[in-house]
Amino acid sequence: MDVREQPPPNGAASRPPVSAHFVNNVLAAAASYIDEDPDYARDVLAELGQFLSYRLREDPVPVSAAQELAHTATFLRLQQARFPDRITVQLPDAAEVFGRVMPGTIQAPVETALGRVLREEAGPCSVALSPAADGLELSVTGAGAPDVVSIPLTEVPL
Repeated sequence: MDVREQPPPNGAASRPPVSAHFVNNVLAAAASYIDEDPDYARDVLAELGQFLSYRLREDPVPVSAAQELAHTATFLRLQQARFPDRITVQLPDAAEVFGRVMPGTIQAPVETALGRVLREEAGPCSVALSPAADGLELSVTGAGAPDVVSIPLTEVPL
């Protein structure tokens, strides 16, 4: 078996890989702020580090839904750095989300829906997560009809 064909270690197989394109674009965005707003550039780089640390765990374990929501907020701030004045975000308070979930439970559907809107539509878009009976409701709206996705937050055993 070729090294490139070997399955990822442990639970990493269930997580989508971090896109090199995404990382490169966040680094380019941070670089664009260095002269104008060096503090913001440092914040973007620090958040990229947090994002990668969380995302690249070799053996992901269940986390609180609040931790996953915080990770999703970091992802969205990185996207806002890449697309200034284009993305607005509305997230619930961490106290409104409950349970233990696997990493990526909230962030992955947000990334997918936001990516579609950013690719297919020009202009501003909004991302809103709101509490729902069985988890969260995600709404990503651009110029067209909103993408609405239900994200169940089923309890994952420790």
